Amino acid sequence: MPGFVRKLLSQSSPCGRTRVGRKQDLCKRYEFARTVKNIHTTLMRLLPSMQTLRALEAAARLESYSGAAQELDVTHGAISHRIRKLELQLGATLFRRAGRRMAPTREAVTLVAQVRESLGMLQRVFPDVAHTTPGRLVVSVHPSLATTWLVPRIGSYLRTMPTLSVEVRSVADLGEFLSSSVDVAIRYGAGTWGNAIGERLAGEVLFPVCAPAYRDSHRIRTPGDLRRCRLLRHTWQQWQPWLRAARVRLEEPTGHLTVSDTAMLLEAAVAGEGVALTRGLFATDHLSSGRLVRLFDITVEDSFSYYLTWHPGAPLSPAGATFRDWLRAEIATAQH
Repeated sequence: MPGFVRKLLSQSSPCGRTRVGRKQDLCKRYEFARTVKNIHTTLMRLLPSMQTLRALEAAARLESYSGAAQELDVTHGAISHRIRKLELQLGATLFRRAGRRMAPTREAVTLVAQVRESLGMLQRVFPDVAHTTPGRLVVSVHPSLATTWLVPRIGSYLRTMPTLSVEVRSVADLGEFLSSSVDVAIRYGAGTWGNAIGERLAGEVLFPVCAPAYRDSHRIRTPGDLRRCRLLRHTWQQWQPWLRAARVRLEEPTGHLTVSDTAMLLEAAVAGEGVALTRGLFATDHLSSGRLVRLFDITVEDSFSYYLTWHPGAPLSPAGATFRDWLRAEIATAQH
């Protein structure tokens, strides 16, 4: 409520039977203050709280009351209660259960878009509420990239930032990679995340690798020799783009072994299970150590890239900026 309203209403009413001169003016101001107070009280009663709006946004984004509760550090019951109260206030159903998901309705999708825009405006007005803590940087990263590439190299960054504490969080769930307690996240994708700002770090290339013993035992000399090999598959990565570039007519492999994790894919190749189509960054240390060998000089560019992401409406923190610059330099070194 405006300060002048509180000040006026803290005094006794100047409005009496006689309203002339200055007393009449004070009375008008007092009555205006009472009107403003009534409007403010009504709006506060009708408008949902910030906690309710955040609960709605998180539940819609994660399609989970439990996920929203974990992100906002409240109970499942608190999220359910806030959304139910909002549904009663609006007279509309905002979520419907779909298996294990809480799917937002069309009304919820429309409302959430407006809520996100409003929350973004508030974050731009109050940038100091950005999700950062001085002297500390919380980094979210997929487990495969963390284990295979980031953690073995993070020491070089820490040596350049001796007063900074870094926490690396392994997060596989794409819906939760940038929770409220995370400062920045490394992600691989198209760069279109509705709940994050993304800055491209580098692209990626794909090429086949296998264990040295597997290459020798299967006498792999040309791309056509892959016809007699077991081609290991990643769930989200098809062989066809590389096979076309190598001019090898071969159906997309469907048998033997398919995995949903790049680190597992490379470990299967190290174990001699077959030939893996890998992203270059992941294979760097395996190739340097000799555990894997690259087959042929044929590469294809992947449609996805590496991004550093952070919360919308908030500037990238100084620690986040130095981390971004370090990442760019490290990736460039690994790729050349």
